[in-house]
Amino acid sequence: MPGDIQVPQSVPASYYYLWHLTALGVIDADYGPAPLVLPDPGESAVREVPDPAIGATVWDMIAAAGPVYPARVALIDVGVSRDHPNLASRLEHDACIDLTTHRYGARVEPILDTATSFDREERQAFFTGLDIGPLGNLGLTNDDHDYLKDLADEYAVSEGVVRRLYAPESLFASHGTCCAGLIVGEPAVVTEGDGAALTVEDAFGDDGLPAPSTNRNLLPYFGVDPFSKLISIRTSFEDDVRQFIAAFLYAYHQGVDVIVVPRGFPDPKRSRVEPKNELKADLESWKNQDVANLFARLAAAEQGAAELEPKQAQKGANPDRGWRILKRLIVGVSKRIPIVCAAGNSGESQLIYPANLASDNNGIIAVGAVTVEGFRSGYSNYGEGLTVVSPADDGEVFNRHQLRVDTLSPFAAQHDNSEIRMPAYRYSHFSLLTTDLAGAFGYDQGAGPWSSIIPFAANPGVGGGFYTTFGGTSGASAQVGGICALIQRAHKSKNGAGASLTGLQVKEILQGASRLDTTVAPGTRPLTPDCMNADGEDSLDISYFFGSGLPDARLAVAAVLGP
Repeated sequence: MPGDIQVPQSVPASYYYLWHLTALGVIDADYGPAPLVLPDPGESAVREVPDPAIGATVWDMIAAAGPVYPARVALIDVGVSRDHPNLASRLEHDACIDLTTHRYGARVEPILDTATSFDREERQAFFTGLDIGPLGNLGLTNDDHDYLKDLADEYAVSEGVVRRLYAPESLFASHGTCCAGLIVGEPAVVTEGDGAALTVEDAFGDDGLPAPSTNRNLLPYFGVDPFSKLISIRTSFEDDVRQFIAAFLYAYHQGVDVIVVPRGFPDPKRSRVEPKNELKADLESWKNQDVANLFARLAAAEQGAAELEPKQAQKGANPDRGWRILKRLIVGVSKRIPIVCAAGNSGESQLIYPANLASDNNGIIAVGAVTVEGFRSGYSNYGEGLTVVSPADDGEVFNRHQLRVDTLSPFAAQHDNSEIRMPAYRYSHFSLLTTDLAGAFGYDQGAGPWSSIIPFAANPGVGGGFYTTFGGTSGASAQVGGICALIQRAHKSKNGAGASLTGLQVKEILQGASRLDTTVAPGTRPLTPDCMNADGEDSLDISYFFGSGLPDARLAVAAVLGP
């Protein structure tokens, strides 16, 4: 019963910054004795909880199966910091591309020798040999297929640029840097120049705990798969559909093993959340006639009326063609390469675009967020099409269906909830820790390595600003992207470096290794539906909130490796 949720159950053990890897079965961690049970609200219990001891890892399973070949993950986002110590050797610098500042792609190369004169910009082709023939017509009309083919042919002979200027990722790539750390972050080490990754044995001491770094700012940080490689495909939030078409064409051309899209796309039609049926029925009532009129005006605008369309296209133009082609391209590519998408952070029972394209006959994986308390994160979208969920932070909810309040917030004391009678769901104070841009442009806005010469950089940040707390369905989808990389890497260990599973195969393995009857370690409550947007919603099938459930990376890899 919802009322039972008001009584605190056994609480999670003390915070551990890689707790999400435990929840996903990537690492085994011993958190010590079971936490105490609090019998009554308001009572508290304090005990010393030792740091968890790290045991076996799923990385060991893959290494024991055969040669270790990295999977290649394409991250379509706002860019990734190429200089972050936990990411520098995990990025494929020669394959990363910026599609926001040049139509045919741009790349930044550092000036290694200041005594040598370099042109600031030189031409380079990034799409040479692009062939979309194996994709077929993607279900497009003949006209749209010809349009896409002409566009692909143009990119195949195009030339982008290589620039020796300041990298834009150093300013605007905080979101991508956070997602990249959750996927492929590795402990930062000083190498002999070969760029090799740190081994698991080097990273953990004899006591099973992470070994400290010689740099006091750096953590022995691990993404879900620190032995894979990442390609950053930088796109903007502008409603320029060509950059997104180019992004998927480039990922397909590179032959990556996984594509991660931890954000939505600004498709003017498909990114719009449609009103639910129950809301449409409410519009027919007399008291909502004004709202109904607004919906009618919006519908008229969709049919081409000038009202509410400040960017109305010129006569003869077909502004939806590019977006229509992009949708078919995403679905077509997903059947060959798994595409992991964030479900969205608006708390709606509908998914954002392109996560809402996920279906049983494609390789699009829509990912929602759950908390260590076992509930859907307060902001996470859910509903039809959701594939799986992954750990993240929480969001407060205060509506007529539930109360979820951060009691540690300094603003909590301003609200007297004693007279409120509604289901109360425990708020989770666990969040994801991940890599961040050091300095003012990062999420944490901590001081960068140059802080000693900047007197106003007073905030040292987590690890000197190299790390930040993070969450959202962005963080959840990034972790699932890492699990898909583990699946592909296990397949390569067994079948050779050139072997890859299709998007449909990876999705089937992922769903088969996910559970609805599990807890989000180190929490103790099983996955539990919550009432969010409608009366009695928590009585719906549990898959409506969690899809196939929480993935277990160990089960997924075991399914690939076999007995």
